[in-house]
Amino acid sequence: MRPPNRFAQWFPWPFVAIAVLLIVLIVATPILTGQPVGGIFYTQAYLVVDGLPGNDSTHFYVRGLSTTARYSEINLGLAWGFNWTGSFPSGPLNWTDWTNATSVLSIDRLASEDPVAVNVTALYTANGVNALYVGVLAVDVSIPSGSTIAVFSIVSDTTGINPYSNTVTNLPYSIPLVYAGTGGTS
Repeated sequence: MRPPNRFAQWFPWPFVAIAVLLIVLIVATPILTGQPVGGIFYTQAYLVVDGLPGNDSTHFYVRGLSTTARYSEINLGLAWGFNWTGSFPSGPLNWTDWTNATSVLSIDRLASEDPVAVNVTALYTANGVNALYVGVLAVDVSIPSGSTIAVFSIVSDTTGINPYSNTVTNLPYSIPLVYAGTGGTS
């Protein structure tokens, strides 16, 4: 004869199964309806940095984790003409080169300048709830002596963005933007 399970008296399996099912439905319902509420993992915005071998340009893409997350507004600004020191540039940057789009799944931008600073905001709105994602980064592309592989150095000025490594050779490289709450862009 098997001794009684002490957990079974407090957590009967039929009730545990129902609780787990309810939790799954609560998490999955916004995704299944096609209009997830902002601020959940489904709407998380990313900046993807890419470069082609032998090409002196850097591609930037802003998109969501899901291929169907439609952002009400995405702004991608570029600045260049600053000294690269290995850390984020000090002093004011000239954000004159902007790409702005509304009601889009993603935007992309090509930068032939080096180094380049990137300023990103992505606003997701659904069911009356906003989710704002932000990031400010600087990228420098170099080819080390004796190598043919480009090395991308990425630093951020946004608290909460840690590009995992200061140098990147495996591209494309995806950086999650910081959730800044339910504000709008200006």
